[in-house]
Amino acid sequence: MRQAIAIIALAASLALVAAGCGGSDESSETSATVEWADGFCTAITSWTDSLQQIGEELADPSSLNQEGLDEAANDVRTSTQQLVDDLKSLGAPDTESGQEVENSIDELATTLDDELTKIEDTVEGVSGLTGVPAAIASISTALSSMGTAFSSTFETIENADAQGELEDAFEQADSCGEITDSSSS
Repeated sequence: MRQAIAIIALAASLALVAAGCGGSDESSETSATVEWADGFCTAITSWTDSLQQIGEELADPSSLNQEGLDEAANDVRTSTQQLVDDLKSLGAPDTESGQEVENSIDELATTLDDELTKIEDTVEGVSGLTGVPAAIASISTALSSMGTAFSSTFETIENADAQGELEDAFEQADSCGEITDSSSS
């Protein structure tokens, strides 16, 4: 149950952090930077949606067993690997701070992979129902670390954007507007 709450809390906090992206239709012409921002927000939205779904599944007490933990760990791995692949495929945004942004995303990918390994190791180490509560606590800690890493990366991206190029792109990217809309309702 704690794990489900942690996953939902992580997804909600990521949506709120990403909500700083904004969203508008000010430009009819899409620049490479707006396309980058759109890809970034799309990847984040897909990931948080997936984590919310996993959290909902784990909220069902019948899934709090070895099989349920295995499935959750696999689902977290799949969705997080997709996030990492999507973000890395974006490359550096076409901005003055593009390389710094790309480096911070690479660091995020490493941290997410480390935390996924911790989750998988925890799940593999569970034997019987008595190990489930300790596993849930460990998994919750790893998920919290993932959320912290993402928040830190997003802060680095914001701080690197001295010229406001990414901020403008986030405001123009349609998928970033969806994040704003979903976090304000």
